[in-house]
Amino acid sequence: MDLTRISRGAQIWAVAGIVYFIASFLKWYGIDDEFQGFNFDVSFNAWDLGFLWGILWALLFIAGAILLVLPAFGVNVPRLPAIAFLLVAALATLFTLLKLIIGEDEPIETSFGIFLALVAAAVATFGGYLMFKESGGDLADLRNPDRLRSSFGATGNRTSVPPPPPPSGGTPPPPPPPSV
Repeated sequence: MDLTRISRGAQIWAVAGIVYFIASFLKWYGIDDEFQGFNFDVSFNAWDLGFLWGILWALLFIAGAILLVLPAFGVNVPRLPAIAFLLVAALATLFTLLKLIIGEDEPIETSFGIFLALVAAAVATFGGYLMFKESGGDLADLRNPDRLRSSFGATGNRTSVPPPPPPSGGTPPPPPPPSV
């Protein structure tokens, strides 16, 4: 294993992504109560809360971490632009924070897992930012659609020159001769 093949930002992103994935299995919300002499403990993790609140981000984090770590083992994988990793981590941070703010109905209480996931997503956002800077990106690039398109492999300007109009007037060219 050769960790020098992985940039510092990619290392941070991968570790934080793995931590988020692990945190997705921990208790995010729970009820610990007594009802008519019976104690009950019900808990919910990211996998119980729905696709957009945790499952999507956990899957993207583990897939991204795998893509970032495989080159250290000598495996050639397709390179995604660093802005994609920054975007995934920033959106995961946003949605995890929104879920924390929105919360659940009473008597359900927040638990340790969602806080760990939020910190991991924020650290992954920092790692994604470092990857973006290491790849030559600049914050000004985020406001320039042409630079963003070029970071995803698109070439040229979005507005292309239309083909010239057909010649006006005169007779159209003769049809090609029939093939025998």
